[in-house]
Amino acid sequence: MMKFAIVINTYVRINEKLVDYFDHPTLLEKFEEQNTLYKTIESINNLNIDSEDELSIYVFSIAAHEDTSRDDEIREKTKNILKNLKFKYYIYTNTDIQKYKRKYNSEFFSTKGYSEIRNQGFLFPIMNKEDIIIQIDDDELLRENYLIKAKEILINNPDKYLITAPYEKNGTIRILGEDVLNSWRKTKSMDDDIVRLSQDNSLKECIFGFGGNMIIKREYAEKMYYPLNIPRGEDFALLLASRLIYENGNEYAGITPKNNMFKTYYSPEKEITIIHEPPYVPSEDFLFYVEKNLKRFILEWLMIKGQNIFTFKDLKKYSLYLYEMIGYENFRIKIKEILNELKNKYSNVDRLEKEIFDYFDKHSKINRFEDYKKKQKEYIELVKSL
Repeated sequence: MMKFAIVINTYVRINEKLVDYFDHPTLLEKFEEQNTLYKTIESINNLNIDSEDELSIYVFSIAAHEDTSRDDEIREKTKNILKNLKFKYYIYTNTDIQKYKRKYNSEFFSTKGYSEIRNQGFLFPIMNKEDIIIQIDDDELLRENYLIKAKEILINNPDKYLITAPYEKNGTIRILGEDVLNSWRKTKSMDDDIVRLSQDNSLKECIFGFGGNMIIKREYAEKMYYPLNIPRGEDFALLLASRLIYENGNEYAGITPKNNMFKTYYSPEKEITIIHEPPYVPSEDFLFYVEKNLKRFILEWLMIKGQNIFTFKDLKKYSLYLYEMIGYENFRIKIKEILNELKNKYSNVDRLEKEIFDYFDKHSKINRFEDYKKKQKEYIELVKSL
């Protein structure tokens, strides 16, 4: 018997005048018309599941900026969407998370951003002793044999604890499109990884995956957490942190190096490929997009620089994408190259340049990997107390 938990994150905008970091939040006033959660729930109702297994749905319906002022309304609107769901479900708002934050006096109960919300999708299923946690978003559809195939892969690979799988959008899993900057081949490098990892259906050890399609054993979720304060790309931040823990261990948390639990894998199996149907294209403010991404890549680069075991050459083996983004001994030089190319295409890049290098200087003052390890000890202790 397996107890499956499907965790769905849906983001709500309360105030149109405030900028938030969510890619496509649903405005509360248009929740019923625009929210894609309806289709996600419909796909879940069509799931096949073995008769001995159980499935519970966890929906985190989160208002931007940790706003709690309209949580009752958000809960009711979300509940209305879930009313025909065949499976047991739980709804959590900012108010619920804050109650647990006060109860446990822990920073891990937070809805500040993507990574913090993903961590809720570990903590609450752990409390209910779920065996397998599947994390998706509210604009993603599951194929009817998703759980059947996921179970098969897990049974056939008892030594593997985290498996990612691709998105299918417009009929393809490829990441197509032209990169805006020659110095920043973000789209091309991600597509290169997809092509490399999808040559056959075998599981491949890698640092590549999407937060909206992860299959995770509870034992893993009890040890690992999404690095905090990541402005976007929390999926890659988790996978990279996991690899660094595998290579280095964590003396604070009693984790020895080369523990296979912390290896992560990719599966291109069709049955567990998510169908991605975003409600709209996120903001076309390219400079804002670059800013969020450079900040996340600074944090990931600092994670690697905070230890000496795992090198940038090693990174290339597991992620062509991350190697292209952060595989530089002097990342400042690479950032400068990107910003210089931006100056030839956009105005007001000087403001962005100051913001990015101030951010770099601020976060360089601490060893980010050491900080992660210390917090990992706190996280594991929190999990034991739940």
